[in-house]
Amino acid sequence: MKQDYNSLLNTVKHHSKLYYDDNAPILSDYEYDQLYDRLSSIELRQGWADSSSPTVRVGNSKGKIKHPFPLYSLKKVYEQDEIDPEFIIETIKIDGTNLSVTYDEKGNLLHALTRGDGEFGENVTHLVDYIASIPLTVPAQNKIITVIGEVVTDKENVQNFRNFVSGSLGIKNAEEIIDRSLRFIVHDVAGIEEDYSIRVKSLHSFGFVSTFNWDCSSYPSDGIVYRVDSYKREKLLGTTSKYPRYAVALKTRGAMTAVTTIQDIFWSIGRTGVVTPVAVVDPVNIDDATISRVILHNIDFIEQHELGLGDEILIERQITPQFVKVLSKSKFARFCVADAEKKLGLKLYREGPKLFTSAKDGNKSVEYFVKQLGIKGLGPAWIQKLDLTHPNDLFKEEVPWEHMGKNGEKVLEELSRPKEYYSVLGALGIPGVGKNTAKRITQKIPSFDRLREIEYEDISGIGPKTVDSILAWLDVNESWVKSLPYSLTASTFVEEATNNLTVAVSGKLDMTKQDLSDHLQDLNIVLKDRVTKDIDYLISSGEETSKVAKARQYNIPIINYWQNKKYILRGELTHGGSY
Repeated sequence: MKQDYNSLLNTVKHHSKLYYDDNAPILSDYEYDQLYDRLSSIELRQGWADSSSPTVRVGNSKGKIKHPFPLYSLKKVYEQDEIDPEFIIETIKIDGTNLSVTYDEKGNLLHALTRGDGEFGENVTHLVDYIASIPLTVPAQNKIITVIGEVVTDKENVQNFRNFVSGSLGIKNAEEIIDRSLRFIVHDVAGIEEDYSIRVKSLHSFGFVSTFNWDCSSYPSDGIVYRVDSYKREKLLGTTSKYPRYAVALKTRGAMTAVTTIQDIFWSIGRTGVVTPVAVVDPVNIDDATISRVILHNIDFIEQHELGLGDEILIERQITPQFVKVLSKSKFARFCVADAEKKLGLKLYREGPKLFTSAKDGNKSVEYFVKQLGIKGLGPAWIQKLDLTHPNDLFKEEVPWEHMGKNGEKVLEELSRPKEYYSVLGALGIPGVGKNTAKRITQKIPSFDRLREIEYEDISGIGPKTVDSILAWLDVNESWVKSLPYSLTASTFVEEATNNLTVAVSGKLDMTKQDLSDHLQDLNIVLKDRVTKDIDYLISSGEETSKVAKARQYNIPIINYWQNKKYILRGELTHGGSY
């Protein structure tokens, strides 16, 4: 494995030098990106990267600096009717290299940073003298402002435009970029609290050029940006952790491919009891969208392609990510029916190319649904007699409620009453989403239509595995949920949990981590995967582990699970003390 990594690392380093330093690439932009993404995926899986890796080094920059204002990506849409009518400003989206230039209260240039991860960027201030349209001073604003835009080149006949420009910001000798004819074209400024059109015009008076007043037709474009023209409205709409809600990018839809690796498979149960496999893959970027899941249709599809953990596959994105073919197979076992049964904890049966849960298993999902919503009088026996195998069956006209007599009328009355959105969300049977997790979700995402934004939101107690599970479940079940006769939008934001404790676990216990997590959630206690400085307690089996060592380092109270089990399960952690 290490030998393969070193071989790929050297290959990417070689082509990176050809791209960025020598401006003599022998691979296409796409081919280089595929190699780079494969290297990044391997580093992610193994948990470390060589210090010389191009994934952790950016040219000859002068170190990372935190952006004074976070930099966001734009949400992508592909149809004109997806654009809100209040998005009245329209500008070209230049496909250059993002740069932010910050000025202090007196108008003096502080630094120029690449976008980086949106929070920290590489310091390239030493290059601003060689980039046209970046003034060294601007009129004093009595506050820090950050001008945001794209670096492009006016040089003609440039092969691989994006890489040429990006590589220019990492050249060792700054004077070497003189002949590269770089220019800075701005599209916004942070720190000036005015309507968009007003603050852009102010940039023109400072000496900047923008997509408003500069002919950008000679530069590569990857779409059109639409946005509101009201600062007050911008503040009201706000942002997610990834993108602003007051602007979108309209892009042309097309089929594009990428190479990735299967990391796991989620088996999601749909409305009719059909079990659909969803592959969790190494994240790859296709048309500025990060793809981490691919639907694999059915068990026949998996067996036909002999899919297994670690397989390298080619995927395609049109409207949704699609599997294309297997490029190379791993040495790991192939996925099968037994894998699905083990993960779901259910006995499955096969009908043609598909897997199904039994009617009894379907009954359980209905039992869970009515229990979570507090619907009394509809027990397991009646659920089975009425042949209710899915929560959506509760709302079918043909259900013979009259067989239950007056209890049937009561159940119908209870089903028709409005329900809190978070209660409905917690009753759907989404893996890892119970009542309290649903409450935390609705605090950040108050509408089911926006639930996929959970991929970009930082929500206490919800880790990457739970996020993947939710997204995989949505891929299969989203449509039927929207047909439920309940409001799927929170009328009010749910109050924060009163306990607000966070814990981690170390060592082997007499219950699984998931079972303990579910139990603690009901007590408003969040179970985290790692020991960090902000957790309140470490629950330990008594074994000496790295988590225990780290907890001692951070002076975090350590509670022995076996000595204090009853207190832990009651949520009375303060009674425990350390072992």
